[in-house]
Amino acid sequence: MMNSPLLLVASVVALVACRSDGASFYTLVSPPRDTTTPPSNELQLDVLPVDVPPEVDRAEMVVREGRGQLTPVDTRSWISPLPRELRRAFATELSYELGARDIAGLTPAEGIPTYRIKLAVQRFESVLGKQALVEAISTVRDATGTAPVLVCSHRASEDAQPGYDGLAEAHQRALQTIAKQVAVSVRSLGAGAGTCAP
Repeated sequence: MMNSPLLLVASVVALVACRSDGASFYTLVSPPRDTTTPPSNELQLDVLPVDVPPEVDRAEMVVREGRGQLTPVDTRSWISPLPRELRRAFATELSYELGARDIAGLTPAEGIPTYRIKLAVQRFESVLGKQALVEAISTVRDATGTAPVLVCSHRASEDAQPGYDGLAEAHQRALQTIAKQVAVSVRSLGAGAGTCAP
């Protein structure tokens, strides 16, 4: 007869095997570009952790079905927790747009303007086969200067191809759009204008 510790281990292994059977994982980070420009030393970025709405702050993808139903999909998950995945994708796109390094968690190099950027996602909606929608507020601060904080609103909606791959790719494009808008904010702050992207 199997003793209780061994029975417990066997039960946990069986549960994990059942849960992982048929599971798929997705990323918000776009594939690398064919050509990339080495980061310049004109500015550096400090991209802070990204805030997300509580209803999507989970491992599983959450899809909207109809007007009032949100459904977590047990077998379809982001490859890392959604706030971390969003920060990594956003920082990657922003670094590409500005030709700058993300130095989050590191000591800034002296003599180079450093922009501290916070993204708070207010809506992150996924409609399978139809739409990926991201609405967010960004704050951009010149950490090495005295310019006021620039606060901007962002909205990006992308058509999604059928399937969860199509949904993930649509979210990647939405984040690219928002990163481009935030890049406009950073450049304008550096030029002394401090304006949001249209």
